[in-house]
Amino acid sequence: MARLNGVDCVTAIRQEVVEGLKAAGIEYVARYLGDNWKSINKQEAVVLLENGLQIVSIWETNPTNKRYFTMDKGFADGHGAASFAQSIGQPEGSAIYFAVDYDTQPSDMKAILNYFSGVRQGLGENYKVGVYGSYTVLETLHSSSAADFYWQTSAWSGGNIAEFIDILQYGFNKKLAGIPVDYNQVSTNAGSWGKGKQGASSQPLSTLDSTNIYLVQPRDTLSSIALHFGTSVDELVRKNNIRNPNLIYAGQVLTIPSAKGLSGGIEYTIRPGDTLSKIAVNFGTTVSQLQALNRITNPDLIIVGQRIRVK
Repeated sequence: MARLNGVDCVTAIRQEVVEGLKAAGIEYVARYLGDNWKSINKQEAVVLLENGLQIVSIWETNPTNKRYFTMDKGFADGHGAASFAQSIGQPEGSAIYFAVDYDTQPSDMKAILNYFSGVRQGLGENYKVGVYGSYTVLETLHSSSAADFYWQTSAWSGGNIAEFIDILQYGFNKKLAGIPVDYNQVSTNAGSWGKGKQGASSQPLSTLDSTNIYLVQPRDTLSSIALHFGTSVDELVRKNNIRNPNLIYAGQVLTIPSAKGLSGGIEYTIRPGDTLSKIAVNFGTTVSQLQALNRITNPDLIIVGQRIRVK
């Protein structure tokens, strides 16, 4: 089960909201830069920082089709994002994520690469380049070293999870601490900024038996992970496109090809828009039965690509 330790939202965070987020285990809050209705300001940044939360910065105006993505637009966005980040006190060396917020086509990738080339030039030496997008977008940019940090949305990703990502967005249109949010798992420092300790939060193997998504922990090896989940090192290497089985790192997200406890019965892979209640109706069962079969403690925390038993 993906661990909820971060949210992104368009709502300004007040002190009472901060307290609710922290009570829910949130360590990272992703907010928008820029001069518009959904943007963070310096006062809000101070509230988050003084309460020990990490901030993840996003730049997004309207990146919803291929026409948006040109090198000139990338340069302008990079320059504008850097200027705004400086105005609210974001330290140099942290990241700003630039969004590719639609279901891209292969023919779009050249334009997107040109855009991110412009972004890097516009940011200069002040900030690291982050990208938010689907599995295909991130794979393309990663193979070209076009960004420094990678935030994958499970939307438009077909159940695939890239092995190198820093953030995984897996829950949409949720409500937490009284505000609408999307759920995220932040598996490395992700270029965030703040006063608190950065890095991946630990999660024991035992909490992940019912899912095929696993966050690598310190001292893990592929052999120990394979043994725990009842699979093989070769299968893990194949499923995750791992070049060197001796090189895995804490915070890496792995797809488990055959998670323990799922043998027998009928299995189903979670798709975008699914809920346990919708799945229960489709398969003539109940949410409580699905929870019991898969040892799911929170029915609101399921992830695209997760494999569950339904019978």
